[in-house]
Amino acid sequence: MSKKDDLEKAEPVGLDLIPSKEDIISSITKMEPEYESYLDRLPMEKRKRIYNSVNRIRHGLHAIAPMMCLGPKKCPILQKCPIPNRDLQGKIENGSDEEYPVGRECILEKFYMQQKIIEYVEHLNVDPANPVEMSIVNELALIDLYKNRALMIMSTGDKNGQGRDFMRVDILGFNESGDTAESAKLHPAVDMMDRLEKRREKWLDRLMETRKSKAEWALKVGGTQSDSRILSEISKLRQAIATLETDNRLSIEQKSEEDDDEILLGD
Repeated sequence: MSKKDDLEKAEPVGLDLIPSKEDIISSITKMEPEYESYLDRLPMEKRKRIYNSVNRIRHGLHAIAPMMCLGPKKCPILQKCPIPNRDLQGKIENGSDEEYPVGRECILEKFYMQQKIIEYVEHLNVDPANPVEMSIVNELALIDLYKNRALMIMSTGDKNGQGRDFMRVDILGFNESGDTAESAKLHPAVDMMDRLEKRREKWLDRLMETRKSKAEWALKVGGTQSDSRILSEISKLRQAIATLETDNRLSIEQKSEEDDDEILLGD
């Protein structure tokens, strides 16, 4: 056997080549034999639930972000829940636990989260296949969900009945005459709403920076048709804003002329 044949059969020594995207995806999706055998031992119904839950999480936070339903007796936002009935005096009639999705996502927050994701995708013209922009959309919808939760707490009061006046009163102790010593401060829900608004601004800035960077890169390299679409959208947006401003001015001027005519005719 020649030295050349020995070299060809020898195992490679040194650093591995950089794996391709397909190799990385394949290595990630490859399941360990021990874990695969564990899944095979599970009943088919449980395996379906596992795979379905993973698929829901993959498509958005609306599957995991909403609070879990604990039933009418433990629900912190029962006053806003659409499931229970009310009598003529407005008192809530809980009904049976079977009427509620106990152990699953709160139906009110689940639909609210889904609707917000749809609105952001449509309003911001986000491609659902773009994982970067969709992650920002999910964050924006999550902020709206938390803010809506804080608003519901403030409108109905927390578990101690506080927050509707934006304040929280803590009892520090009792004085010599037996009166309570209290401390009033801004309710934490109000502070949370302020933090959420700042967080929303940050994520909107990140979305704009992402699109700006993509547009600048398209200009730098010449841009493909899909990349140049962003620049076209920006141009159309500016034209639409200019058209709206022009139409508003014309309508105001026309209305002013009509008003003048009416005054003249009245004279």
